[in-house]
Parts: sequence; structure tokens; C-alpha cells
Amino acid sequence: MRSLITLGIILLSVVSYGYAQQVNPFLVPERANSRIRASVEIAKHLKSMKYNRIAVVYMETSDLCALFAASLTASLRTLGVEAYYIKGGDGLEDRLKAIQPFHVYMAYFGEMPHDQVQLHFNQDLKRVLKYDKKPSLILQPVLFGMGFVRGVLGDEELLSSLEGLPMLTFVFEGGSVKPVKISIKDFDVKVIEHKHERPKGKK
Repeated sequence: MRSLITLGIILLSVVSYGYAQQVNPFLVPERANSRIRASVEIAKHLKSMKYNRIAVVYMETSDLCALFAASLTASLRTLGVEAYYIKGGDGLEDRLKAIQPFHVYMAYFGEMPHDQVQLHFNQDLKRVLKYDKKPSLILQPVLFGMGFVRGVLGDEELLSSLEGLPMLTFVFEGGSVKPVKISIKDFDVKVIEHKHERPKGKK
């Protein structure tokens, strides 16, 4: 009970710190609850994988992304992981330089139009690259699953910068999220490591 109360207090504090300005009509309990559950699972994976000092960046035009990012930040902090709630958009590189994170989690989509998501994702990736030429990137599951990472291939500047850079993302399997490492190679997005649990009873 105490941990849930603590999580609630932290979640309220990070939401009040900075929240997306545009109202998202998809921001309803049914959609929000699934994001919160996913954020808790992802936080546990990041903790077990020894990730620390994480900037959780949300797409500035999506309230749903802001909610997910706040929940993930709160969950990470509850687990003892140093995490920061950061708004994307203009000045992102300066906000990152101010806190010097080891890893940048990009929380994008929020059921916004795909062309807008791709535009904001690409623009903010360039801002992250101004902060760190070879950043440790953690990507929202939908960025990989719905092809937004592949959408980067059409931008020569991003393609050149991200070629061969391992990036962590997640996939949904059996109702749970599993970590996956991906990389852009040979003008394609390839899975380079997929960690999944073995079925019980098998060795």
C-alpha cells in the first residue's frame, strides 16, 4: 500500500512539472490504464537491465504520451532508478544537456496522426543527436511495431547518424512486454537481440 501511495504522489508531481498542452481526445481511462500497466512493466525491465539516469521524453503534442511518460518516470523512481520527465520539441537538446542522462527514452505516438508522429519523432531524434552523437536510445514499443523507426530511413541525416547504433525497444508477447534490441543496418531495421522467457517446464 505504501509503495502505491508513493507512486501516486510521484506521478502527480511529475505531471504537474510539465504536461502536454494539446488536448488528446483519446485520453480516456480505458486507454490510459493500458499505458500505465505497460509503463510499470517496462520500468521493471529497465531496472533489471541496470539502466539508470534515464530522460523520459514525451511527444509535446500528445497528452497520452505525457501521461505514459509521467507514469514511467514515477515507476522508475519508485524502483530507485534516476529518471527525469522531459518535454520534447524546441529546446530538447538544451534540456538534456542540463541533466546529462545516460539514456533517452522516447515516448511517442499517443494515437496521434501518423504523419505528425513521424515528423515529431524525426525532429526530436535530431535534437537528441545534438545532445549526444551516439546516444543510448530506448524507444516506445509502438515506434518499432508500427513502423516509425523504419520511417527514419527516408531521412538521410538520421540514417547516417543512427546506422549501426543499437537501440532498445519492447514488443508485446502474451500480454506482457519483452525487451528487444534493434539496429538500422543496410537500409533496414533489424532485430539484433530478442529476450524472451522460456515456457515453463522446458530447459
